[in-house]
Amino acid sequence: MRLVVLAGGTGSAKLLRGLKEAAGEFTVISNVGDNFWHHGLYIAPDIDIAVYTLAGLEDAVRGWGLRDDTFNSLGQMGRMGEETWFSLGDRDLATHIFRTEQMGRGRRLGEITTVMCEKLGVRQRVIPCTEDRLETYVTTRTGAMHLQEFWVKNRGEPEVESVEYRGEQGARPSRGAIEALEAAERIVFCPANPVTSMMPILAVDGIRQAVARSGARKVAVSPMVGGAPVTGPAGKLMRAIGLESNSLAVSKLYSGLIDCMMVDPADGHYAEAMGGLGVRAAVGSILMRTPEDEARLARDVLSA
Repeated sequence: MRLVVLAGGTGSAKLLRGLKEAAGEFTVISNVGDNFWHHGLYIAPDIDIAVYTLAGLEDAVRGWGLRDDTFNSLGQMGRMGEETWFSLGDRDLATHIFRTEQMGRGRRLGEITTVMCEKLGVRQRVIPCTEDRLETYVTTRTGAMHLQEFWVKNRGEPEVESVEYRGEQGARPSRGAIEALEAAERIVFCPANPVTSMMPILAVDGIRQAVARSGARKVAVSPMVGGAPVTGPAGKLMRAIGLESNSLAVSKLYSGLIDCMMVDPADGHYAEAMGGLGVRAAVGSILMRTPEDEARLARDVLSA
């Protein structure tokens, strides 16, 4: 099966682990909306989560970074009076230094990501949704801030008034992204924050259109259970764009792009309404607490 997975964040990482066991090789199209410059380095959190996870190097407890990493450099930065709100591990720093140095030599983000995958033994292909500038900004009562400032620095506490994807008007799909979608037999939307992980991917000109016209089976996993997100600030961000925080609202957001959505039994009562949107609700446990849960959900996604 030619499988393409739209991914971003820690919820995606869990499903990627399951799909690695269940499907083997596939293509990941990664969110870049949370990429940013920090301490002179170009950080690409969702790309790195995907690569580290598929390489078997991820810190599954924290949900980000490298397993058993240390933070001596970060501590030293603090002693120098630099900001330390964004945790960069010592070995993780090597990734960002490598990426930034390669960008300085003129290499593109997609090419650099491919090299990273090769060096770390990743069999799957990881493609950034765009190599152009595309950043998610959140407007709060105190003004607009980058998603990383909102979620990491401010712990997602400010009230959100609106969300924008800066650069979306000129963002072009990365090399290979459209080709992968056009060749796909199944396209999977990971259970990621719809507003800040999925929608930035779909904001790239050509990607939404390629997904919509694809003849592949298109399956999403809801990131919501019983009217609240499984993790993270998705509920607050959904309300900021005028939608409720539940699986039905997510199906509205993805309407016209998916055939089926995996929903928890707590949300089975939305099945009829989702059907009216052209989305079949596949009811079953979507929580991934163990590796066995991840593998089970991956198999369900591949057969839905």
